[in-house]
Amino acid sequence: MKKLIAFTLTAAFLTGIAQAEPQTRTSTFDGPKASGTKTTVRDKDAGTFSSDKIVTRKSDGATATTERDRQRTDTSFTGSGSRTGFNGKTATYDYERTKTDNGWTATGSGTGPNGGEYSYSGSKTRTENGFTANRSASRNGTEIYNRNDTVTRSNGNVTRDTSVTRRQRKR
Repeated sequence: MKKLIAFTLTAAFLTGIAQAEPQTRTSTFDGPKASGTKTTVRDKDAGTFSSDKIVTRKSDGATATTERDRQRTDTSFTGSGSRTGFNGKTATYDYERTKTDNGWTATGSGTGPNGGEYSYSGSKTRTENGFTANRSASRNGTEIYNRNDTVTRSNGNVTRDTSVTRRQRKR
């Protein structure tokens, strides 16, 4: 019995060491209209994550790509990425989320595939009996999305008040 426990602990310890190394995963697919490969690399110790995907359309050989990167620190994380469609148009984004004493704040920006400029801001603040949160997005300086949440807890009940406004889509 002691040998079994010692072996189990040794295996768990060695597995822990192996997990400290960056983990790379690659997956492929081959469908009737497209094929592709996605590779992700996660390094928990360094606080990094990256994902790269390429898809090839079989009818004409056109490719679409997606790239994402994320970096974690003690007080925040940043993210960035891009996507290029089969039509060759590229969209990009950058994002940063920072811890605060009682929640977090976030900002981001991006460029759409047709050249539109996007910006994002958000926050979440813990309160004595719940939290408040806000997320807002703008395109070319005009707000297109805003969400406000207030959540309170009292006497075992949770009350959520949410308001969302969106710019109406062109149809």
